[in-house]
Amino acid sequence: MRQFRWCQYIAGTVFPFFRRMRLIDKIALGLLLAGVFISTGCGSDKYPTEMSLEDAPDIISEAFKDEKDADIKAMATKAVQLLTAQNYTAAHGVLNQLLSVPSLAKEQRDLLSSAVMTVAEKLNQAAEQGNPQADQYLKQRSFGK
Repeated sequence: MRQFRWCQYIAGTVFPFFRRMRLIDKIALGLLLAGVFISTGCGSDKYPTEMSLEDAPDIISEAFKDEKDADIKAMATKAVQLLTAQNYTAAHGVLNQLLSVPSLAKEQRDLLSSAVMTVAEKLNQAAEQGNPQADQYLKQRSFGK
């Protein structure tokens, strides 16, 4: 009941304010608020840059060459080896594991996101073309979510 009274109080103070405003003032306020909402929602988030499967091993190696954490460096090296060997199902798993590490830099995280998307595209193509390993892997991944 208290919450309802609070809502009545807010409505009783805000709505009369808007009733007294001229139409032009209401339009100006609406445009101002729309501009604020649009400007805060746009421009800050960027999608990861696209990466080809051929370039992925070199790009990942370069991004993690100075990594101080031995475990992270080992996972990155393993991902590079799997991508080079074209073992995309295992590479996708390792890349996702690596992506879940909280201490990664933003650039590393963006790069890994791009690599995961590229490998996932390749796995989807392989599954559509009848590759049973890719199809089984994708089905297992979807059941785990």
